[in-house]
Amino acid sequence: MTGVDIPLLDVKKLAYLLVEGYWQVSVVDEIDSTQTYLAQKNKVHGEVISAEYQSAGRGRRDRTFEANKSQSLLFSLYIEPKRNREEWGWIPLIAGVSLAQIVNQKSSFFKTKWPNDLLAVNSPADGKVAGILAETSGDGVIVGVGINVAMDKADLPVPTATSLSLLGLSHVDRNELLAQFLTTFAGLLKRWEKGEDLSALYLEGCATIDRDVEIHGAGGEIERGTARGIGPFGELILEGDRHIYSGDVIHLYT
Repeated sequence: MTGVDIPLLDVKKLAYLLVEGYWQVSVVDEIDSTQTYLAQKNKVHGEVISAEYQSAGRGRRDRTFEANKSQSLLFSLYIEPKRNREEWGWIPLIAGVSLAQIVNQKSSFFKTKWPNDLLAVNSPADGKVAGILAETSGDGVIVGVGINVAMDKADLPVPTATSLSLLGLSHVDRNELLAQFLTTFAGLLKRWEKGEDLSALYLEGCATIDRDVEIHGAGGEIERGTARGIGPFGELILEGDRHIYSGDVIHLYT
């Protein structure tokens, strides 16, 4: 444990901070998974559930996500995007950009990793600081976010992870962080829904572009190459105009 005094999530404070938004935020002390909770209920656009602790948190491909109580910011939200379903691959990218913009106000270490991670790069403690999981559900998308806030090295789930506190951000109010994310995400989502091309914005802060990468597909297939850009559906474009729509990305070092 870091010993940092972390304010608990407070639904009243969140409502005050989000007074101009359409988000409907609920806070629970413990839940199996915020992602599963929203997937199983009759949800509405703008609904958000955040928890102090998840007993069965999960990431991509149902990987487990574990964190001690109140050390992370864990939440899921539901939206019904006003764009064609085939373009919804942009949703996790918009979430990543939103998160990067917020934390980079406090530091300049953070970059996105396609399609669903936030990394600290060239920092005192490089590694993955947050993960994003986007899943279609009914007429919309559930976006789950897990941010390592107050973890020390012994608390991290894997050696390649890091936390805001290890990066010197030791007095983060998770209520403010959640409200800032939701406000920023709503603004970028609105711009995207109106037809704005956010490619340049994403590419500016993406650590994957111009890197040699290895991409592991769900069926065990492996694709290697140099990442060159982002396509109209949020897909990663490799050299040779190869379009990758999903997969786990490994940044290769030479």
